[in-house]
Amino acid sequence: MANIKAALLIASAFIMTACASGAQRQAGPTQGSKGKGPGAGIDQVERLLATGRQIRAEKGCAAAAPTYRVIASFGEGYEVAQYELGACLLEIEGESARETALFREEGLFWLRRAAYADNARAQWRLANTLSGAPAAVSHGPAPEPGKALGWALVYKENAAHELYGLAPVNPNVLTHLHASLPDDAIARAEAFAAKFKPISMALFSPPPRENANSGPRRTQGDFSERRPRRR
Repeated sequence: MANIKAALLIASAFIMTACASGAQRQAGPTQGSKGKGPGAGIDQVERLLATGRQIRAEKGCAAAAPTYRVIASFGEGYEVAQYELGACLLEIEGESARETALFREEGLFWLRRAAYADNARAQWRLANTLSGAPAAVSHGPAPEPGKALGWALVYKENAAHELYGLAPVNPNVLTHLHASLPDDAIARAEAFAAKFKPISMALFSPPPRENANSGPRRTQGDFSERRPRRR
């Protein structure tokens, strides 16, 4: 009889511990989280960004790019990752000229995405990179001086420019752009800056989590590896 009572007490303690653990796992976002997006409640995106920066510092941009791509694809609110990914891709040398060109195209894509979302650093980088000026560090993309001037003017009016004490566009770059562009191209750049309105990527929203007790369910579109059964 004593053994039965002891067993019941142990089982009861185990059930109470399991219930408390389950309640903790199903709790909502922690205090201070954004409450939306893929990182809500667990700060996983912030950890990924820190990981990407650490990889970049230790191993370079080529090694860090895959991590940055994951964060950048989350969309609105993650423009810093989009900018850092774009800047990295402009510096990577591929194994062939074609691969290097692909890195440049992708880098400009992410810089433009961040710049259109009003990220000041991305606007500054585009103004310098696309200018074709000798003073600019372009890392290879074909010059687009008209667009470079447009982004330079947008950046000049960006409140973050002065709020965070960011560097102005190189005066030599601006001199080069005004000297090399015809009047109609300058007018188009000014019109672009005057009408500029931010455009952000849609924010990724993960699907709702299933009940922890229901277990994972495979669907027809699940292409995860299936292990063969042992005979």
